[in-house]
Amino acid sequence: MRGNKVCGIAVVVDRELVPQNDDRATARDNELTRMLEMIRHRGDADHFGERGSGAGFSMGTNRLAIVDRTHAAQPLSDEAGQVWLVFSGELYGFRDIRQELEQLGHTFRTDSDTEVVLRSYLEWGIPFLRKLNGMFAFVICDSRDGSFLAVRDHVGIKPLYYQLQDGVYRFASEQKCLLNHPALIRPVPPGTYVQNGEEVRYFELDEPQVSTTSSAASRRYRELFEAAVRKQVDTDLPLAVPFSGGIDSAAVLQAARRYHHDVTAFTVGFEGAADVEVARRYCEDFGVKQHIVYLKPSDLIDIIPRIVHGAELFEVVDIIDACTQFLVYQAVRRRGIKVAICGDGADEVLAGYDLFKTHADPVGLMKYRVGNLHRTDLQRVDRSSMLNSVEARVPFLDRHLLEFAYSLPMDLKIRDGVEKWVLREAMRDRLPAYIVDRPKIRMPDGSGIKNVVIDHARQHVDVDDRVARGLGITSTEGAYFLDIFLKAGFPPPTERFKRPVDDYAPNGYFEFIS
Repeated sequence: MRGNKVCGIAVVVDRELVPQNDDRATARDNELTRMLEMIRHRGDADHFGERGSGAGFSMGTNRLAIVDRTHAAQPLSDEAGQVWLVFSGELYGFRDIRQELEQLGHTFRTDSDTEVVLRSYLEWGIPFLRKLNGMFAFVICDSRDGSFLAVRDHVGIKPLYYQLQDGVYRFASEQKCLLNHPALIRPVPPGTYVQNGEEVRYFELDEPQVSTTSSAASRRYRELFEAAVRKQVDTDLPLAVPFSGGIDSAAVLQAARRYHHDVTAFTVGFEGAADVEVARRYCEDFGVKQHIVYLKPSDLIDIIPRIVHGAELFEVVDIIDACTQFLVYQAVRRRGIKVAICGDGADEVLAGYDLFKTHADPVGLMKYRVGNLHRTDLQRVDRSSMLNSVEARVPFLDRHLLEFAYSLPMDLKIRDGVEKWVLREAMRDRLPAYIVDRPKIRMPDGSGIKNVVIDHARQHVDVDDRVARGLGITSTEGAYFLDIFLKAGFPPPTERFKRPVDDYAPNGYFEFIS
């Protein structure tokens, strides 16, 4: 059985509070409860507020129990109760690390990947981070020396934020947990750990440099991709795949069905939309279980305030996509499924957007887009799924696959005007031609949403746009979404998270082709 999945964590570290002060400790525990209440949706109702504390710290979780559902409660400590851990996410290939630790004399009490993290820290200290592959955020409090360690995965799939005020550090899975304090809220950057207040990068992607033939590259890409999917579908629970009919989600769907016995495709869109029709055709052709969510404009418009607050987003493109994805994951959970595997991340590293074809520096654009995922697309995936208590996994961003794809030269990503060329060739004998050769269609176009959300936002011409103009946001819809974001209590952003030319066409968000 795989390890449990904790999807909401909160930690308060008062480093001045040694030895323990009962009144301060009680106040800290009460604050922890409030923080966890703000992210109750990130776990099962039966596993709300699991907690532990020691001299100078309190930590807790809202656990979304996926597997090892009985024995892997958190926080987890060593036998002496000196080192404590809360962990959100999943490690891939953790059994190899576990075996290595067992050979070194460690005895395990659970089957969870969480305990592998704890014992790796006890055995190797911070260098153990180089061994990890997965999606995760975790915090360790070490009473032996009064230190703490907060870590985020290589590309920022799982969220982690922190702030420092009056000597007290607070960590949480979402920003809203930290809004009661005026201190600056910072994200732990991807591939970074924070130790006693210092941010240190432990993971970097190398410059594109691999020299390989086209056929060798496509073979190796498929090997790594299918290995990533195989690891990520290792669960005894039913599995959902959000399926648009595009090559990314189709590749995930066919591989997931290869390695898991109970997979359902979920498709969302307006009646007659291109994505819906292609996805239905594929599922009928290959006998795939499919659930289609047909939309109407009010479905999207009615949830905008909830999405802005829940997803903690203000950029127009992100909110449109988050509204749509929220409805997909809502359908997933209503069908009793709480594990999904999705196709996000391929476009950024494999030059999947038209912008790459005309950009002056496509390699630089790739670096920017991959580096920006943690606060845009990955934040959208995390929040839209977690608002429905669903865990979404992203095999295209598996560390080993990402490292290989990142290193490939651009002419293996765009060839003869065809984007994601290496992926298309890798899937050519796995998927039908109408999928492999289908051009990239942005989600609002393919699903038929088009300007439904934007047209609604443009009706709100009376919002205060002073902060928006200071950020360079000049559109009515941009000011509207930012206004909702600020009224939800979030601090004013200091910069844009999406920018013209690098994230969307300078003359508009999308050029519809369907």
